Amino acid sequence: MNKFWNILVLILGMIGITFSLQAQLEEGCYQLQPSFQVGEKLEYKVYYNWKAVWMGAGKATFEMKEATLEDGRSVLHAYAEGKTLKRYNWFYRVEDFYQSYLHPETYQPIHFIRDISEGNYTKELEYVFDHDDGEVWIDYVIRKGKLRRKDETHSINNCTFDLLSIVYHTRNLDYTQIAVNDSVPLNLFMDGKNYQVGLQYLGKDTLETEHGTFRCIKIAPILIDGYIFDASEQMVIWATDDANKIPLLIESPLKVGAVKAYLKKYENLMYDLDARLDL
Repeated sequence: MNKFWNILVLILGMIGITFSLQAQLEEGCYQLQPSFQVGEKLEYKVYYNWKAVWMGAGKATFEMKEATLEDGRSVLHAYAEGKTLKRYNWFYRVEDFYQSYLHPETYQPIHFIRDISEGNYTKELEYVFDHDDGEVWIDYVIRKGKLRRKDETHSINNCTFDLLSIVYHTRNLDYTQIAVNDSVPLNLFMDGKNYQVGLQYLGKDTLETEHGTFRCIKIAPILIDGYIFDASEQMVIWATDDANKIPLLIESPLKVGAVKAYLKKYENLMYDLDARLDL
C-alpha cells in the first residue's frame, strides 16, 4: 500500500503534458493558461483489490494555498497528504505529507518538503531549487531517524520539478495537438537524482462517476522502471477534457492486487466543469 502513496502524487501531475511540451520547455517553462487557483482542493478515495474484492484503503488530498517566504516573496503553496483509513492503522499505517512552494508565474519549484511515515519506515527531506543557476540544494535527508545526507548540491536543467510541483505545472500545458500514442518527457528530481518521466496519450474516452458523466483524456504515465513500477505494469488516468484537467480516476496493477483512486470531492475549481455531459 505504501507504494501507492509514492505514485499518487507523481501520476496526478502527468495529466496535462502536451505534444508541444518540448517547445514550451525550451522557452523556459513559462505557462500562460493556469488550470487552477488558490483555494482549489481535490480529495481522492483509494481502493485496493485483493482476490477480486475492492476495499477502501486510504485517502489523498491536494490543496493550493498562498504563502510568503522569509525573504518577503509571495508564492504559491501546494500541499498534499496521503493517509490510510483508521481501521487499517493497526496493520500498516501510512501518513505522508508533501509541500512545494512555487513561483506564482512560472510554477517552478522553489522549496520542497517531504515527510513520510509508512509502517516502520520514516523519511524527511528538504530541497531548495535555484533555476537561475541550474542547481538544487539538498538541505537534509533523514531516514529512519538518522541523518543520511546534508548540504549537497546537484545540477538540474531549467525545467526540473519535484514530486508535487510536477502536479500543478503540467496541468497548465496545452495538450490539444498531441497525437494518440505519442509520448512526451518531463524532468523530475527525486531522492537525490534526476529522472526523465513522461506519459503516453491514449486518446479520449467517456467516464461515468458519482459526480456525473464526463468527457476525458486517457493517459498512461511512463514512470521509473525499478523504482515504483516494473516495466510491464501500466497505470492509466482518466482526466477531465476541459480547462481544469483534473484526474477523475486512476487505475494501476500491482505485483499483488491492484489499486484505484476516485475523485470524491472538489472545491474552488478555476473553471466550470465543461467536460461534464449530463448537466
